[in-house]
Amino acid sequence: MASIGTGYDLSVTTFSPDGRVFQIEYAGKAVDNSGTVVGIKCKDGIILGVEKLIASKMMLPGSNRRIHSVHRHSGMVC
Repeated sequence: MASIGTGYDLSVTTFSPDGRVFQIEYAGKAVDNSGTVVGIKCKDGIILGVEKLIASKMMLPGSNRRIHSVHRHSGMVC
């Protein structure tokens, strides 16, 4: 059963006729497709570490001033 256009994928509280909650399934797929993230809460803010930085081949180096490469295998977002 396709969920697009049926209206059963618009809310986390809406069940499809066969008992599925599509928003929960979408969240599970997002977790399966994502890398590891570590968060640390400190006095002045938070620190997030991610498994790897994936840069789009369509993005020009230096075009996004919020994403920085720290090392070959690590990056930083401001």
